[in-house]
Amino acid sequence: MKKYFILLAIFFNMIIAFAQNQENSCFVHLDSDEFYLNINTREAFLIDVRLFKEFRKNRIEGAMLASNKESLISLCAHLDKNTPIYIYCDESDRSVSAAKILCSELGFKKVYNLHGGLNEWVKKYPLDRSRIKKESGNY
Repeated sequence: MKKYFILLAIFFNMIIAFAQNQENSCFVHLDSDEFYLNINTREAFLIDVRLFKEFRKNRIEGAMLASNKESLISLCAHLDKNTPIYIYCDESDRSVSAAKILCSELGFKKVYNLHGGLNEWVKKYPLDRSRIKKESGNY
């Protein structure tokens, strides 16, 4: 009986792990060190998916703002589907949703999410803190 319980538990854990991998297979989570290295040494299209009021105060240098699905689609409309896209928000909740849109709905092949978002980034790396006074489209 104990053997069956253990086998059943292993089986369910494998199903859960497979389902999680399937859900996130279209994009890759990078820690802050990997993210920093990639955006500074490779071709990178960097997108901040926070709200404008957050973006205007600070951001990773060179990031473009896509604060909603429509602006994300518009911002990426001209890009080749093989363009590496690096995406972040504060904690990586919003950026995971945006990453799913980029690869599942828009067909991008190289999407990278900053795991832990800016909350992890600021522990090691600087932010562009120059103020933006008013919203005028994508940045």
